[in-house]
Amino acid sequence: MSEPSPNTESSVQRNVRHYSGIPEVAMFKQRLARSSHDVEAWLGLVNYAKLVGDDALLHETYTDALKQYPSSGQLLASLADLELRRGNLQSAEAVFNSNLFSVPSIELWQCYLNYVLKANVDGQGVVSQPERRATVKQCYKLVLDNVGCDREAGRIWADYIGFLSSGQANAPYEEQQKTELLRETFQAAVAIPHLKVEEIWKNYDVFENRLDRATAKQMLSRTSPSYMTARTALRVMNKHWDAIRRHQPLHAIPVPPEWSSREIDYLEAWKRYLKWEMENPLNINDAGALRRRVVYAYSQACMALRFYPEIWIDFAEYLSSQDQHSDALAKMHSASKVLPSSLAVQFAYAEMAEKHKQPNVCKQVYENVIKLTRADIDSTTARYTRKLDKLEKSLAQIGVKKAAGEDQQDMQDTEAPAETPLVDSDSESDESDGMGDDSGVEDNASDTSGPERNGAAAAMEKAKRRTNARMASIKARMEQDLSGIRELYTLSWIMYLRYTQRSEGIDAVRQLLRRPRSDPPGYLTYHLFVSVARMEYHVAKKPGVAAKLFELYSKIFSDQPAYIVEYMSYLINSGDDTNARALFERFQGTSTGKSGDIWSTFAEFEYNYGDMSSIAKLDKRYIEKFEHESVLTRLAARYSYLDVDTVAVHDFGFPYRKEHRGNVSAASGHRRYGDAGHDNAGPADVDSSNELAAIGIGSVTGRHLRKDQLLAPVTPKRFVKLNTSALEEYEPVVEDYVQPEPMSASYNSGGGSLSATEARHTTMSPTVPPHSQLLEQGDVLSYVAASVANVDPQSFDSHALDTEALFDAIMQTRGLGQQQVQSGYRPLAYMPRQAPHGGSLGGPQSRQGRPVGRERLSRSRSRGYSGYDDNHGDRRGFGSTRKSPRRGSGYRQLPYNRSPNGSSGRPPRSGGNGQRRVSRGGYRD
Repeated sequence: MSEPSPNTESSVQRNVRHYSGIPEVAMFKQRLARSSHDVEAWLGLVNYAKLVGDDALLHETYTDALKQYPSSGQLLASLADLELRRGNLQSAEAVFNSNLFSVPSIELWQCYLNYVLKANVDGQGVVSQPERRATVKQCYKLVLDNVGCDREAGRIWADYIGFLSSGQANAPYEEQQKTELLRETFQAAVAIPHLKVEEIWKNYDVFENRLDRATAKQMLSRTSPSYMTARTALRVMNKHWDAIRRHQPLHAIPVPPEWSSREIDYLEAWKRYLKWEMENPLNINDAGALRRRVVYAYSQACMALRFYPEIWIDFAEYLSSQDQHSDALAKMHSASKVLPSSLAVQFAYAEMAEKHKQPNVCKQVYENVIKLTRADIDSTTARYTRKLDKLEKSLAQIGVKKAAGEDQQDMQDTEAPAETPLVDSDSESDESDGMGDDSGVEDNASDTSGPERNGAAAAMEKAKRRTNARMASIKARMEQDLSGIRELYTLSWIMYLRYTQRSEGIDAVRQLLRRPRSDPPGYLTYHLFVSVARMEYHVAKKPGVAAKLFELYSKIFSDQPAYIVEYMSYLINSGDDTNARALFERFQGTSTGKSGDIWSTFAEFEYNYGDMSSIAKLDKRYIEKFEHESVLTRLAARYSYLDVDTVAVHDFGFPYRKEHRGNVSAASGHRRYGDAGHDNAGPADVDSSNELAAIGIGSVTGRHLRKDQLLAPVTPKRFVKLNTSALEEYEPVVEDYVQPEPMSASYNSGGGSLSATEARHTTMSPTVPPHSQLLEQGDVLSYVAASVANVDPQSFDSHALDTEALFDAIMQTRGLGQQQVQSGYRPLAYMPRQAPHGGSLGGPQSRQGRPVGRERLSRSRSRGYSGYDDNHGDRRGFGSTRKSPRRGSGYRQLPYNRSPNGSSGRPPRSGGNGQRRVSRGGYRD
């Protein structure tokens, strides 16, 4: 339901025209006409009125804003101050009288106190006359009695103490009264956790010591525990208020929540503070004083969280727990006026009135809720119906224009040969054989009338399609909006029928049910009739009447599987097995039966109470009905009970499977692992979308795809066909190719050389063919190595090509990694080499057993280090200082670039003892 605000909307719309000459004001007014809770627009109007000094506009803005936010102490105090400044004392007093005791705002009370002080001061700015001092004194007491426990009330306490100290005593007994009153005020002020509690305590210390040092210590020691408790509580209170201020709206004006994270944190901060207040942190022994303090905190929360239902309900429940039943009922009445669209508030108000034996209030609440929800359905339907009617009229006009155009074109086609003036007389004489007349007319008609006719028809057809699409969109939005309102309307009737059954009996329920049954179709959902049928069964103890009601409304809601499931559950629970099976057979073949809920409900019944032959027949039909059901999923469903799925979890591993065969997943429910609600989707449609998304671009293995997914048809809706006609032939260009030097011997960390066989396999030719020759010779491994080694890291996305999978595929190809390459260009990682501490590192496998046909860039690679680590036997990047686009994300093949004499062609870096440092842990000779 939408919260009604007719007064504010009408007043704002009424004033838009008045301020249409001022662009800023007109803009804010238009925004408020669209949304009355646009706080920024309200504040924009206020700031503009203050800027230009327009008191009339400012007063009007405050008045209209308070209709939306009547509990805002900030707005009320501003309005009262404006009235006092303009000299409208009666209007200011009306603001005070109407809101002081209902809005616990310290700003409003401070404004009222200032008004009283200004009205009672003399020409010198002091309150000197006894009558006026008595008035001011009563005003201070009234303010402190209402907001004296506020965290920010310290300045009022300090002003009151100063006012009492300024009084003149004309007799000794008056001086004694003044001293006692000051002492009581000091002691009351230091026992409250407000911001000036420490300052007032110091003043109290000075006050007592100035009177009598002998009694000062006794008085201070008597008051010190309450002061220490208040000071400690203030520290905790400051933390709560810091959290509240941190999450409150920037404008500090309550607005309806949209349940953002900030709003939720704001609500939770207030609830923590209220809980802290109810825990009695001040150790107050007086139950009334504690209750007044908690009530004040709740009043502040209701003022700040005006549009949050749970705060009002919690406040009323607290009052009820304190035996303040009348106050609790009055608070819920106020909440029902503030939040008329909140079903939680309305139902809680009705239940509280029911507890206090007020049936008239209960009926009135339920009737108001039903009236509001019914009006909401009517207004929403009327709003969308008007839009649809306009579109239908435009659609009819398009059809009329199209028909008229076709008739007119038919007439032109029949009269066209007689219209000889279309052809010029001069052209007739020029035409040969005297055939220029007819031919000229036909040509002209075909050149002009034909395209115009086709263009107009195409435009009309396009407009028709656009109108139909817009109508479909409006109908979809209408159904979406009405679905939520229907649920509210149905729930309101259900709550009303429950109350009627509790208070008046089942006969009154039957009489009341006639009203919703007379509503037009589409106003109510099936939930109301399920509730009534179950009420007949459980309350009236008439299963026959309940069954007849279920059967009657099964004809109305036959297209809703949820209602059929409720009907079947009732038959099963009432022991009517025959009718339950008949109901299943009646709906299993219809469109409603396509839902898996009907099948799963009946299957659970058969598994629990049927014989084995019936179970076998049902499972066979189940598998035939739904494509992704199988014997395994039926076994998992049979071997489970309630939430016990031990077989499905431990034996079949359904929650842990990554390949969801038959839509089996961890989220498919605790009872069924073969979701029968997707029978129209094939295996490829059900599973391939999720699995294709998990496969990286450029993967050459395709190891994640199953056979049925690889053979699934490619639908044009999911894949765009490449237009190859616009592509040009690509000719690869290899730049900056580094030609490796010939090598006669391989590196041996132990100082020796390789054997003749190893040297023969590791010797590289002095020249390496270019890339094209490598590929022509069939040397795929060398071609890939050289290509990857010369990729520009600045223009290469390391995630675009899965080089690890590519090298794995090459090395695992039978006969490719072990054969002698024809070009003589062999990457270093595939060379047989001797281990640093003896032994052989062998072929293309490292000591960890994984292929070493790619070299991961490391920190030593970026420094230009080379060779193996003598201490760890770990391969380091060698022969190139080119960096990878991302550390640890790419692999690069590097040539073994060494001169025949074993030097690397660069001056060695001194790492100690004339050795060249290769890595952190080893040195090279």
